[in-house]
Amino acid sequence: MPKKRPPREVWLSNIRPIIWERDQRRCVRCRTSLTLQECHIDHIQSGKLGSNALSNLRTLCRRCHVLRADVKHRGMIASALNDGIIPPNWRELVWEG
Repeated sequence: MPKKRPPREVWLSNIRPIIWERDQRRCVRCRTSLTLQECHIDHIQSGKLGSNALSNLRTLCRRCHVLRADVKHRGMIASALNDGIIPPNWRELVWEG
């Protein structure tokens, strides 16, 4: 995550829909069609070097977001395994990006 998050209301009502529409309502990795409620907005560059600039954000499906090689995403793995979003051999499917 970037150093400072925008207020939740701004994120939900402004930033999320803008990125989702820009990315044609699809995961930019696997191209799955997504509703606004099910899409994940991902920071391409995260951490201290990241920002909330629109150019640093992209739409991902939950599966692609969980499988992205980013230590900050590790908290999502157990839940995705439990929900059947990713298979037990998920480590073979991790992608850089």
